[in-house]
Amino acid sequence: MIKCVLFDRDGTLGELVDPRYPRSLVPYCDIQSAFAKIKAKGYTVGVITNQSSIARGTGADYDFDGEFTSWGADIWKICPHDAADNCACRKPKSGLLLAAAKGLGVLPSECLVVGDRLSDILCAVNAGARAALVLTGFGATEKAAVLERFPDTPVLARFDEILRIL
Repeated sequence: MIKCVLFDRDGTLGELVDPRYPRSLVPYCDIQSAFAKIKAKGYTVGVITNQSSIARGTGADYDFDGEFTSWGADIWKICPHDAADNCACRKPKSGLLLAAAKGLGVLPSECLVVGDRLSDILCAVNAGARAALVLTGFGATEKAAVLERFPDTPVLARFDEILRIL
């Protein structure tokens, strides 16, 4: 049974106008309203996001906590590393999901990860969680690869469509 919905940020909740700067995110819709609707159905809501801009210095001063709080997220976990760091938290590894599940007191299998990349889907599958792919961001490009490996993955036009499968 799903208790928590964990969203990727960039490409899932909005488009980064300039990938170097997290402040350039343009939301695909009213994130606060979408999160409130999901929470009204009894789910907790979180964000798990790779933010290599922190490692590169272009996102180090960005107020992610303020952003996620303003959206109404119950929890958020951020990987501040670059891919070369080979950390345990960077998706497709499952460190962010496991930390969020632990923080919420739920099992990974009670989480649903919503993202626009194969790495988001692998993060979920590797931890025993469910996943859904959105066609925003890189989702349309990565759809074939995701469905080839995980044919039962729900595919959504946009993140707020998650309500139809919960």
